Amino acid sequence: MSSFRFNGSSFIMTAGFVAGLLLVGMPGALADVVINVLAVNGTESVQDKDIQFSLPGEIKPGDIVDADGLQVDYNVKDSGYTLHGKVLLQPKESRTFKVKVKDVWRVSDDEVGQIRKEIDHGFSEMGSERSAENGKILKDKLNASLDYILKEESQSSGSIDQRIDTYRSHLQTLEDVRTKAVLIDYWRSDAKDEDSKKIINYVIEVNNPTDKIKKTKQQHFLPPEVRPEYVVDRQGYEIRFDEKKNVPFLFKEEDLGAHEKKSVKIGIRDVWFIQAKDLEFVRDRAKGMYETLQTSSFASTAKTLFDNVTNHVDLISSLQLMEQPDIQQHIGAYRINQKRFTQAKEDLDALEKLLARHRAELEKSKVKNVMQKIQSLKSLNRVSQAIFDKKPTINAAWKIIGSVMIFLAIFTVFHFLTWFMRTSKEKKQEELTLPKDEKKEEA
Repeated sequence: MSSFRFNGSSFIMTAGFVAGLLLVGMPGALADVVINVLAVNGTESVQDKDIQFSLPGEIKPGDIVDADGLQVDYNVKDSGYTLHGKVLLQPKESRTFKVKVKDVWRVSDDEVGQIRKEIDHGFSEMGSERSAENGKILKDKLNASLDYILKEESQSSGSIDQRIDTYRSHLQTLEDVRTKAVLIDYWRSDAKDEDSKKIINYVIEVNNPTDKIKKTKQQHFLPPEVRPEYVVDRQGYEIRFDEKKNVPFLFKEEDLGAHEKKSVKIGIRDVWFIQAKDLEFVRDRAKGMYETLQTSSFASTAKTLFDNVTNHVDLISSLQLMEQPDIQQHIGAYRINQKRFTQAKEDLDALEKLLARHRAELEKSKVKNVMQKIQSLKSLNRVSQAIFDKKPTINAAWKIIGSVMIFLAIFTVFHFLTWFMRTSKEKKQEELTLPKDEKKEEA
């Protein structure tokens, strides 16, 4: 049996209970986990004790194989399920309740197979959005992330509480893999966008101020942005997970000599930066919209918003180029930049709404012009009514149009014949009036 941290709620009292975990089954295989709830009466009198124990957050009623006589209820305060019951204990008596639950802290083979199927399906349907080669790299990245999680699980199978911490530490990465497998934006992304290769040193200071060798249990909480896969040099530390704070931490048990001081550098991949391509996208998008709005009635507001976006992006770029003296200041600068980038995107969103309003007004203007034309047609209709004292029917309209066309045709033919006859007559008269010499020359 190994100890386990349940939100800091495991404890021993003079008359109370304590819990622990026991893994039942073959190592490396999915098995049931036994939670030993030990009720203890340390007094000299009979005690009727209330048992109430908070289950780990991942456990649901369907995961409880055997509650050993205890009841299961939802605890609104803890947002989880609890075991509770009553037990009559004689003086100095203790009793152990063995609650068997499913091992939900491991990715099952069926789950792995389903995730890989989703990756393959996403690749076949959307992997060629950029190119087949780009899609293949994106697919390999997802499978590599899944393989990393499975490797970490296999290496932490010796200790149940360590394995639970490993599961919790990688849960966000596992959800990311699931999400990206079916996300069109992921398959459209550029696979050549590399993660940062820069390594930031997270320095841990440990010391033993006493004159004797001291056995230490070290806990060093990592920044919330850090995932286990970002820690490239652990220096012998395990990565555990604090369920209450929802952040990972470095853990190590070691003996420190008398007055020993140590400084340990943990290598972490630098994830505290905003990618240049994201900054350029925001800048270019804002510029394009501002150019469209420059000649609109919203030009002044558009300029203010565009200037705000540009200033935020410039400040972010400048701060990211500056070398910070330590990881804390580096992270602090990143969080300042995050707020600036959020504000820049909000101003960009305001520009987009302004552009949408401008386009709506343009469309409204077009509709107004069309309505004016329709109104002019109505005016013609009124003229027609004044002339004919009624609205012309469709057949009557075609008759009028046909009559006009026939009239124009007759009029044109008449004028052509008149012109032709007049021309012939004039030519004959010219021949009669020509001198004899000119007639000979023409002959």
